[in-house]
Amino acid sequence: MKKYLLPPDRNWYRANLHCHSNLSDGYWPPARLRDEYRNAGYSILAVTDHNVLADHSDLNEPGFLMLTSTEYDVTDWDSHLPLGRPDANPWNGRYHNTFHLNLFSKVPNPAGRPARDTIWGVQHNCFEGTPEEAERKKAFSLDAVNEVIAKANEAGFLVQYNHPNWSRNVRADWLGLKGVWSLEILNYATECLTGGEYCPYVYDDLLNHVSPRIFCSMGDDNHNRDGTTAQSFGGSTIVGAESLDYASVIRALERGEFYCSSGRVDPPRILALYVESGVVHVDCSPASFVFFVGDGRRYGVKRGKDMTHAEFPLARDDGWFRVAVRDDRGNTAHTHAYLVGDCR
Repeated sequence: MKKYLLPPDRNWYRANLHCHSNLSDGYWPPARLRDEYRNAGYSILAVTDHNVLADHSDLNEPGFLMLTSTEYDVTDWDSHLPLGRPDANPWNGRYHNTFHLNLFSKVPNPAGRPARDTIWGVQHNCFEGTPEEAERKKAFSLDAVNEVIAKANEAGFLVQYNHPNWSRNVRADWLGLKGVWSLEILNYATECLTGGEYCPYVYDDLLNHVSPRIFCSMGDDNHNRDGTTAQSFGGSTIVGAESLDYASVIRALERGEFYCSSGRVDPPRILALYVESGVVHVDCSPASFVFFVGDGRRYGVKRGKDMTHAEFPLARDDGWFRVAVRDDRGNTAHTHAYLVGDCR
């Protein structure tokens, strides 16, 4: 009997879950971003402006859905990283410890005022805050970050941990997180600039030492400051939802009914993923490699030209596994981790 891990009866929609507009430090207005992503074949866009939670449902069109979201940061503005210059601009985030979290609202119109009034954090340089909010600021710590995550979860958000390398986070930072829904396993804009923001090793570390039920996603983090789309369309999350409405898409994200894929044009696709008689089966678009990772230490790989199917036996002592499909251009589609016990 087949145990399907990616539901076979869903519609699959390409999404960008990390995007900035001129409401914070992006170049284009939200409507222009919608047009660019719609024309590039996307169906879902989350405009995650820094500490600005905005409902863009007025931009919805048949075949295109906007998610209500924000990128919220908790930053230690009172101290410098060891490599920071003592004379650095105190508002320059390059020299401060920080965590950036994408918050995705489970409803398009969350009750109350924006997220900055629902949860607290050390203020971002784009947001001075009211005197009352300044009074509520707490000292930067990992506990403070986790309280932000807890309050965001309570307020009805899915919490994604963003770009650990850009944030200069170290292993002790991500292993101390509690309550995140997903890791941004690829931040395309930073990857374009540095080659250092594709981080499956961070994901495996989280799975082994924090929770095997954390998902992984990809996003562009595009600001379009040069007026082009050079840093767009490279990190996609492919969502399997019953229909393209807000509740169905959020339900699919919550349940992990999605995978993610890199590549600006025709990124690799995972067409089916199921377990039958203790064997993991992967159907995919033509690939050069299909990888199997179990518990972060047991590996399997199939190599070939234009492969469209691969199989990997589950081991009795595997706790979790994930699969990745890589095409001949080096683009990779990732599943999140699945618990072996849920697949029997």
